Amino acid sequence: MHEHFDGQKAFQHVARLAELRRLPGTPGEAEARDYIAEVGREIGVEMRPEGFSYSSIPSSAILPFLYLLYSGLCFAGSLTYLWGTSLTAICGATILLASCVGLTWSGAKERFAARDGRKESANLVGEIKASAGTNGTILLCAHYDSKSHPMPVAVRAALYMLGFSSAILLGLTLFVAGIMAAVGKDTLGSQAGFYVSLVPALLIFALVFNRTSNNSPGALDDASGEAVILEAARLLAQRPLENLDVRVISFGCEEIGLIGSIKYLHAHEEEFKRRPLFMMNFDMPFSPGGDLGLNSGFGIPPHRTSERLNELSRKAAGEMGFEINGIFLPVGASADHMPWSKHGFEATGFVSTSPYMHRSGDSIYRIDREALRRTGEVALAVVRELDQQVS
Repeated sequence: MHEHFDGQKAFQHVARLAELRRLPGTPGEAEARDYIAEVGREIGVEMRPEGFSYSSIPSSAILPFLYLLYSGLCFAGSLTYLWGTSLTAICGATILLASCVGLTWSGAKERFAARDGRKESANLVGEIKASAGTNGTILLCAHYDSKSHPMPVAVRAALYMLGFSSAILLGLTLFVAGIMAAVGKDTLGSQAGFYVSLVPALLIFALVFNRTSNNSPGALDDASGEAVILEAARLLAQRPLENLDVRVISFGCEEIGLIGSIKYLHAHEEEFKRRPLFMMNFDMPFSPGGDLGLNSGFGIPPHRTSERLNELSRKAAGEMGFEINGIFLPVGASADHMPWSKHGFEATGFVSTSPYMHRSGDSIYRIDREALRRTGEVALAVVRELDQQVS
């Protein structure tokens, strides 16, 4: 049976949420929660709040401090190279260790990002029970908060990737040069080499000034994802799946460290391990030009998202006559499905890139309505297929 994903209804959700500025802790964030709860009541899917406390200190203060510290470490390494001291190899090894820690996902960093604090927010969770009995759960997720940065996202990503990659190269160079000097083959002290070695310190230092503010309407990021899951919920409430429960989740505080997603994961992980779980996250699922994107992997070393969900999504899109672009997200980019994938659940994310992300230009004029409809149609096709596969 074909389901009609109403692109106009979905666009109305985007337009309403884009009227707000939804930085965590602001009135706009609270208004967005109220709107999502109201839509849930209208479509027959009660979006109950699951509150949590959080601290903004890790993202607003500690992260800039770590950038400053890492930049300072790179600068210190450059100085040891210029001065030709015996500390060169030690500085190189320290830079490499810091790079490894900074680029690697860990449970400790995850818990620290989502530590309790004095501020309050909430995830909104709606449930559509399977009609014939529960054999597992599908999570349809998006985040309702937004933020803005003074730097275009392409500049921030370039600074992050080039900064870390050049720092790793600097660390290796310093370590090798220090070892060579220790055995009598001194290559230290080049003034030209010193100037070149300052590049990673300068790149990382620039990230300190990319402060978070509340100037973006957040239409693509991520009112579009919210619109997809709310309209999909309306249709699924009318005709529930037979074998899989569906939870429709609007995460809070994604923009300051994936806090809502991590909180919900930690609270429900043991419950979800008992039966099959599939997590589909919609975070700016299409570009302003209308191209749909699917996160095939992320991080360094690369971590792959769910092959099953990705293949079903590509198959559904192909049957509808279009393609979904695979997107790899390296360091410096994160989304709510990533912790779930790292914890071993079948999870993937519909994501894309846009120069308007986290900018005042991320308005409803960037929304491709046909892409919005296509995303919803693919989502519905995937959940229906999963329902048949686990019967």
